[in-house]
Amino acid sequence: MQEVKTIVAASAMALAVLPGAPAIADGDVSHNWNAENEAAALRIFRDKFVELGGEWQDTAFPDTQASISSVKTRIIGGNPPMALQSALGGVMQEFAEAGLLQNMDDAAAAGGWGDNISESMAAVGKHDGSWVAVPVFVDVINWLYTNNDVLAKAGVSPPGTWDEFKASLPVLQDAGVIPLAVGGQDWQEGILFDHVVLAAGGAALYDGMMSGDPEVVKGDGVRTALEELAGLRPYTDEGKSGRSWNDTATLVATGQAAYFFMGPWAAGAFGDLGEEGGSWSCRLTPWDNSLTVVADGFQFIKVEDEADRAAQVLLGNAVMDPATQIAAASAKGTLPVTTAATASDFDGCPAKAVDAMAGATSMTHWNGRAADVGTAVKDAVSALWNEAIDVDAAHEQLINNLAM
Repeated sequence: MQEVKTIVAASAMALAVLPGAPAIADGDVSHNWNAENEAAALRIFRDKFVELGGEWQDTAFPDTQASISSVKTRIIGGNPPMALQSALGGVMQEFAEAGLLQNMDDAAAAGGWGDNISESMAAVGKHDGSWVAVPVFVDVINWLYTNNDVLAKAGVSPPGTWDEFKASLPVLQDAGVIPLAVGGQDWQEGILFDHVVLAAGGAALYDGMMSGDPEVVKGDGVRTALEELAGLRPYTDEGKSGRSWNDTATLVATGQAAYFFMGPWAAGAFGDLGEEGGSWSCRLTPWDNSLTVVADGFQFIKVEDEADRAAQVLLGNAVMDPATQIAAASAKGTLPVTTAATASDFDGCPAKAVDAMAGATSMTHWNGRAADVGTAVKDAVSALWNEAIDVDAAHEQLINNLAM
């Protein structure tokens, strides 16, 4: 991860010394919101931005890492976008520490960006006390999607515990369907592991592991979770290698698979099956009263052109407008950060999340922590899942890279 930080720092230096850097006037947003529901949310933000007088441009990428890499390249070339959509965690911290983000304090004060969000959410958009980003969504990550028709045909009831879930896997396999659909990217494998950790030890194990508590990371709970993860492998399909989350969700939506662990963005894949609770359902991991959450939003990349700076102000005002944010969250199937939202603003999966957040233990997902944490989890989990290493080696790798 030090290599990534070095690249970001080098990008800042390159921009600072680049002779005759051109004036930047494109002012576009770099993002990875490509699914139908994500695109719908982005259109709502775009329409508000245009209503306020902006001229919208955006550049879409298949995943967050591709978007981040492009932004770094554009910074080096002296042509950065005005904003980067991403989880507001380790990535934002790296960009901010390298001096690549714009101070937006004046715009935030004038636009009242902090008026309708909690202090904790406002802090997510700040670095050293200054606004450099705007959080717009709170994504609850630990969702289980099920094709209820597939389960019913196999004589399986929706699981309410981890043991019930595991017991259903061979039954579904015997019925000729893929019991568990998993995509072939390390971050998807990492999300699967989230659920396994919660099943193995709940919030204490998850938060202790992600916080780098040596006793927790070295303990039997993490090893048990790794063993449980490896035990799921026989119930996936051979076509998972390299598969995107969209295509993986389609396996469940089309009745080829029964279960899928993924964040709230996956709900849009099930639209053709009708309302949630009928042919398909989403549920927060039913075997523990814990939520893994991460704030998603827009980082403001440092720009020099006055038109770009003005566009950044418009973007911040657009996405922090409470009504716009609620509409966009509803379209995406997630929760807005605005405190103006109520449960009655949502239905289906987001409504379940609103209800759950009232009484659950919420923990920061690895994608919202320092980038080193996410890298450590993904590297060890992906290597184990793809049989490059065994449980002992995966545990040792986590100990070496997570334990503080």
